[in-house]
Amino acid sequence: MCFSVGIPALEEYARNPSCARPVRLENLFNEALFGNKSVVKVSNIAGGGASSEIGKIVLDYQLFPEGVKKESPHVVIWAHAPNDAGQPDRDRTFYEHLPGFVHAARNLDKCNDDLPMVVILEDFYGSGTYESVNQISGYLSELSSWYRLTSVNHANVIKHELWANLDIPYTVSHILGSDYHIHSGMGSHAGAAWTMFFNFLSAFTDSCTAESLGLDIPVSSIPLKFMGPYDTSGSYDTISPTWRRNKDEAREYCSRQPLLNKTTEPCTYAFMANSMSGVNSVKGLRAVMKGVLTSSDGWEASGNPVKQPRIGWYASKEGAKFSLEIVVSSDTKFLTIMSMKSYGPKFVDTMLEINVQINRKDTGQHATSSHQITGYHETKTSIHVPHKVELPGGGAQVGDVILLDAILKRGAYFKINGIAFCAY
Repeated sequence: MCFSVGIPALEEYARNPSCARPVRLENLFNEALFGNKSVVKVSNIAGGGASSEIGKIVLDYQLFPEGVKKESPHVVIWAHAPNDAGQPDRDRTFYEHLPGFVHAARNLDKCNDDLPMVVILEDFYGSGTYESVNQISGYLSELSSWYRLTSVNHANVIKHELWANLDIPYTVSHILGSDYHIHSGMGSHAGAAWTMFFNFLSAFTDSCTAESLGLDIPVSSIPLKFMGPYDTSGSYDTISPTWRRNKDEAREYCSRQPLLNKTTEPCTYAFMANSMSGVNSVKGLRAVMKGVLTSSDGWEASGNPVKQPRIGWYASKEGAKFSLEIVVSSDTKFLTIMSMKSYGPKFVDTMLEINVQINRKDTGQHATSSHQITGYHETKTSIHVPHKVELPGGGAQVGDVILLDAILKRGAYFKINGIAFCAY
């Protein structure tokens, strides 16, 4: 499963998905190692306007595309996110959001000490200042070392050849399949797939060689997936207690697995509008909201799967409002709204108000809360941002009813990309 954040943002992908690296990587594995049998399946679960913070939500709530089994994947690949790089607070992005993504990926199979394997792919060849690009490489190197991740650097394979020949259009187009900008074309997709495949083969052969020679491969006594968050201000004497506590909590959880209902979903209701998810059309978004939408004035499902504006739930006037009614099917503690932040004039001073009410099944009592979400930021990019809040009154239980009322208090334009009512 490949979370290639923000890639591919190509119209060609909509017409021919086989051009992009997930399918290319899948084909390389199956053709080279398995005689063209369909053994390896690589699925892209990313979309435009995404970030590692959004990626964590996708993994936590298993908002996977149709056809991807909700069983744990064996490998999760994170690829460089231009929307991560563009954030003003890079420390928070790379020391909080990306580690959160790593933990969410590893917890897809909490009771397996080794899987899923998490891989970092750095493929950003540098349409920015060298200092900026080098800083990102430093972050990824730190995190790969801390979590002992497999780290693959396709950028190092191509960037010096590119930098030396930026004035030669043929060289640039041959390596990238596009102009020199953030969203690369066919050449870069093919190159990234080959680089990833080569590094997997290298790891396989190194491991087999070590085994054939009788060499011991050092393994920690505590599985690596239980390491705590990357705390730059922490000290070595805090690592071990956190690591052991995480392991003990996981062991206790897994000991209860036979007693738990494994079919329980993390969310009582959740969707994300995304060209790579099951909600990848206006018709699909209308369908997923039909059962819970009780009223709407000034909001509509609109947009395109790939090109701008992309699919979402859009407000088109000041005072636009809609209401949802959710009958709770599993204990629910949190509401997450994924909405767009952007810098354009129609986003300036926009503010959405969300009011939540929980009607108790047994007592008839209710709990309420109110939240505000703004749509503007000064960063020169558009990005989807999750806004996660606790539900009032300690959350909702099975049979309770959650009412959500949203009204655009300021501005005449707003986009919601996803809504989730979940247990965590």
